[in-house]
Amino acid sequence: MKLVIVESPTKSHKIAGFLGPGWRVEASRGHVRDLPEAELGVDVESDFRPTYTVLPGKGNVVKKLLKAIKEAEAVYVATDPDREGEAIAWHLLKLANVPKDKPVYRAAFHAITQDAVREAITHPRALDINLVEAQQARRIVDRLVGYLASPLAAKVLDGKYSAGRVQSGCLRLVVEREREIAAFTPQPYWTLALKLAADGAEFTAKLHRLKGADGIFSTREPLDKLMMLLNGAQVWVGKAGQTVKPRQPLPPFTTSSLQQAASKALGLSPDRTMALAQTLYEGGLITYMRTDGASVAPEAQTAARATIHVTYGADYLPPEIPIYTVKTAIAQEAHEAIRPTDVTQLPEAIEGDGAALYALIWKRFIASQMAPALYTVTGAVIYAGKTQGQPFPLEFRASGRTLVFDGFLKVYEEPADEGEEEDESRALPPLATGQTLTLVAPLVEEHQTRAPARYTEAALVAALEQRGIGRPSTYASMVKVVKDKGYVKISQKRLVPTENGMALCDFLTAHFADVLAYDYTARLEESLDRIAAGDTTRLAVLQAFWAGFQPQVGGAAEYALGQVKARQTPKPLTLHPAEE
Repeated sequence: MKLVIVESPTKSHKIAGFLGPGWRVEASRGHVRDLPEAELGVDVESDFRPTYTVLPGKGNVVKKLLKAIKEAEAVYVATDPDREGEAIAWHLLKLANVPKDKPVYRAAFHAITQDAVREAITHPRALDINLVEAQQARRIVDRLVGYLASPLAAKVLDGKYSAGRVQSGCLRLVVEREREIAAFTPQPYWTLALKLAADGAEFTAKLHRLKGADGIFSTREPLDKLMMLLNGAQVWVGKAGQTVKPRQPLPPFTTSSLQQAASKALGLSPDRTMALAQTLYEGGLITYMRTDGASVAPEAQTAARATIHVTYGADYLPPEIPIYTVKTAIAQEAHEAIRPTDVTQLPEAIEGDGAALYALIWKRFIASQMAPALYTVTGAVIYAGKTQGQPFPLEFRASGRTLVFDGFLKVYEEPADEGEEEDESRALPPLATGQTLTLVAPLVEEHQTRAPARYTEAALVAALEQRGIGRPSTYASMVKVVKDKGYVKISQKRLVPTENGMALCDFLTAHFADVLAYDYTARLEESLDRIAAGDTTRLAVLQAFWAGFQPQVGGAAEYALGQVKARQTPKPLTLHPAEE
């Protein structure tokens, strides 16, 4: 009997059906071992040596797995294809103490389909100890921050507080945005436009330049003078042009872009999105859902092109197969983008809670392989003056576009943020250089500068990714933790920090400024990536981290002691005059 160990029981049943007789498939149900809950579990003096214990409630699962490993003639550890999965595999094998003569393989499934599973089993690899080292380094750093900073925060703030390395960076973004909003003072400004007509068709041209300066005014007075100047003026087209511009489709989803699109289009929180995506992955419907890569397997692209050709016609196929790369500097691109495992599984055939999410993934992937949309874009520079050909020092501009070929828009349009206007085509009437226009009315509009908006969950994930805080596997959990701990609440679909969240953020930024600095967090993530690539060691990264963190712990501890003493010192009794 050959044994395959996966993480999910749902996945184990499906894979067992693919492999048939002679194979046994068991599930670890996630992590089986971790640092102890009741103590630090890291010996800082002994090169940060961790102590691991079997997780509470996992005793029977581990006992069953170790018995299965002992009975098997060969073991294939097929936990998820990321650092956490690699670490789970390593912990299992450490617990099992497998004899050296027993074959042990690492099989990585990027999709739960018969072909993908058999391919992974046929071509296994060795356990990647560099990935394990990177995961252990991250876990140790997170434990040191959490177990050493949290008690100090609790002492100073006189309550139960939890300081996590990446969750605190996430909280800081929300708190700083709230303070930006509170400090913001709206400023009025005015703009000028002309409502014009050409051959009976009306359109608007906005003031673009005035004597070389932009057409935005901090007071109304200059516009009143311009209105008088324009009274009875001639208006004409100084320059007009038209071109056809393509609009390219977006790449297939990464973890971050899926969470953002699902939030906008379906109203799903990041953690709910990932839970549904996990179900779709385990059901064999989509590829692995924790990824920052945009690549697509050639066979999947071929299948997508066949579907596009049959369903939409040859015009919707680009002449060359599109190749996508991720623009984010921190992207590891270890896995494919998120896509359907079989594009012939149409969205309407899928039922259950994940059906809408599957439809979103399917449409985005098919659209990514389609031809661009085409727009006719028209632009005009418009002048005004007492006499045509002798313009005032004013330059107005008008633009418009008309969709002439829908291309990928036949299938998918990126959902807009809440409050953001949907993209609409605006047409201009035909315009020619020198053409005389009718001035219908000048339009003066007063505006107010706007404070930055509070983060939606989708926008927060985008900000985390942009700043390099966390990785695809952590975005959803970061947002969930700050909500669950009561540091952030949802109001009108926006994230608002609570008093406890703001107090914790203030304490951490005052006493652990380096750990909470956005660039520091990003650099640490890059260091973990370098461990995974074999370019540095776990010990080197931990030593560098500790050299900066330890003095901050000492300073915060001294401050906390002073705060506790101040609260415990009785205040002198002050008598009122009548009592003396």
